[in-house]
Amino acid sequence: MQAAREQANAARMQSEYQAQALEFNAAQARNEADAVSRQGANEVSDLQKRQHAVAASGRASAGASGLLVDSGSAADVNAATEVQAESDRNLMRENYQRRRFGYVNQAAGYEHQAAGARAGGEAYASAVENAGRAGLAGSLLTAAGTVSSKWDDMTGWQKSTKKSGGYAGPFGLSAIKRLG
Repeated sequence: MQAAREQANAARMQSEYQAQALEFNAAQARNEADAVSRQGANEVSDLQKRQHAVAASGRASAGASGLLVDSGSAADVNAATEVQAESDRNLMRENYQRRRFGYVNQAAGYEHQAAGARAGGEAYASAVENAGRAGLAGSLLTAAGTVSSKWDDMTGWQKSTKKSGGYAGPFGLSAIKRLG
């Protein structure tokens, strides 16, 4: 029984170690997801600044040439450029969101694996303990049978059944004859 308890405790400790390692990996994945979010926000902001600088440079060049930049085809070009710039920023945001989502899913997977490791370790430990108890019960029953057999040998029970032709019971045949 002691060996079963020790094996069960070892299984629990091993599953807990695995669960803690998986939880560490989950925390790392969540940290990576946060880092990707920050990086994405910074890069979108940098892209927007570069786009505005290019647009301002274009407006300045057009204004220096004598074009009216707020009307006509120059205004249309500026509007189209801003639409394309916004589309580029949205695409960059989506790409970073996808990367972040991947890390968040990875973290969730690690957390589920950790829970499974704990549950599996506990189930195995319980099975080992139950097997140990069953083995102990079997040993006790075997021992009881052996003691009973030895007791019968010592008291001569088998000899008395041969004389009477059957089991006489705890009080012998005379008790049965008196009742009848």
